[in-house]
Amino acid sequence: MRFFRKRDEPVNESSDDALYVHLALDGAIFVIRGDSGEQLWVDREGLSRELDRVRDRQGLLLYSREAGDTEPPAHVEETFRIIVDSEPAAIQLLEEPHPEALVPHDERRTLVKGD
Repeated sequence: MRFFRKRDEPVNESSDDALYVHLALDGAIFVIRGDSGEQLWVDREGLSRELDRVRDRQGLLLYSREAGDTEPPAHVEETFRIIVDSEPAAIQLLEEPHPEALVPHDERRTLVKGD
């Protein structure tokens, strides 16, 4: 389900230009870069950099949240507001998070090219 679209601008739906963002209840932020498949756990500053990249490419932002059927804690809602305020071309809600986004805190890992 696509629930936000920026001013009638076209959306580049190429998977290479997409960004996946998952917000965990503990405040952790998981992203997957569409162009490389790299998987990163980032802070809000890192998220802002990733959001800049997807906005510059007019790419689709894929979004999921842990316990999406409940009210989010304030810190998760604040992070989501950062996403919306970055004005991506479109945000698509995913009901099922990526499996790597659901691993326990002590098993989280960042996978980037060259690792």
